[in-house]
Amino acid sequence: MAKLVVVSPALGGLSHELSGGWTTIGRADGNTFQIVETTISARHCEVRLQGDELVVRDLLSTNGTFVQNKRISEATLKPGQTLRLGNVELRLELSASPTSKPEPAKTKAAVAANVPAVAETPFPAPKPLAPRKAESDSDFAKKHHVLLVDDSMAFLEMFSELCSVFANNTWEIHSATTADRALAILQESPIDLVVLDIGIPVVDGIQLLGIINQRYPGLKIVVMTGNPTENNRTASLSGGAELFIEKPVSSDGIKVVFNILNDLMSWAHREGFTGALRQVGLPEVIQMECIGRHSSILEIRNQQLRGQIYIEAGAVTHAAVGTLVGEQALFRLLSLKGGEFLVKPFRAPPQRTVHDRWEFLLMEAARVCDEETVLIRKKPAESAAKPSAPSSKK
Repeated sequence: MAKLVVVSPALGGLSHELSGGWTTIGRADGNTFQIVETTISARHCEVRLQGDELVVRDLLSTNGTFVQNKRISEATLKPGQTLRLGNVELRLELSASPTSKPEPAKTKAAVAANVPAVAETPFPAPKPLAPRKAESDSDFAKKHHVLLVDDSMAFLEMFSELCSVFANNTWEIHSATTADRALAILQESPIDLVVLDIGIPVVDGIQLLGIINQRYPGLKIVVMTGNPTENNRTASLSGGAELFIEKPVSSDGIKVVFNILNDLMSWAHREGFTGALRQVGLPEVIQMECIGRHSSILEIRNQQLRGQIYIEAGAVTHAAVGTLVGEQALFRLLSLKGGEFLVKPFRAPPQRTVHDRWEFLLMEAARVCDEETVLIRKKPAESAAKPSAPSSKK
């Protein structure tokens, strides 16, 4: 058993037992090992046990990660050596192996997805490889090839494992922690979708977005970040990102994001809206704006009409089209089969006309649309079945 022990007097006694997976350390909620101290960044570093040593990776922390008082981006910590995060010092300690064999632990992704436990060991014994069934060209083509770019190996590991489970083997996931590795993968493999974090080293996600757009025009790119500021959002969408998503911190959140990304790879084959967010369904855009608690105005138009939907801090507050306002206007806009829309900066609406939660509104809009479709189909059928009136005789 190995553990990281805080040796700084102010936090003495704080420790964390290490498993075979990546452990994130930082001040914010959601870290595997949370240390609430002002000199530690929200996401400071991540570590992984390999044998009797600890691999340490800095996550662009403000005050730095140090091994034996030497600032590092990635290094190995040996037992008894000192790891310093900001002003907090920690030490790697090993204890004697237990005599009884512990039950294999589930990875975080396995627990979240409710899949069987798998034993985790730093150096698994080599096993003879079973013959692998050759993948045909048709099998290769059926899969969605997704490139994930994030500086955190812990997040890549968790997100990749869960998405693989949710995709039921229809996703081929590639991952990179740096811009140069991401560009190398794009040269080597046919990628359908790139999911970028902003906080990657040397060349950040916004810069990488621009490079990819220039080299691979038409490739779908989503920015997914733990720092969802309005400036980052504006820069991402204006730089060509299809969507701007806040990084999920739970398995439920990852499932929501997976469903959206999976749909995005099929949007090119759908009839629908085009605009600032290319080939994205209007209900999906409203959902993403509300989930992210954003404030914006969606301007929708086609050849016949033009309307607006106001979203404030994740709530639909007003809609207008022609002489309609409120829910009637919202349902009218959501019933459109095509057109275009723009996501515009928020300004206060002339009045608040919508008060229900966005989830209910989208469900109600779908119900109203279904009922109208049934009526449209029913009327011609009734007309055909209705007997014609007998002609009058003179």
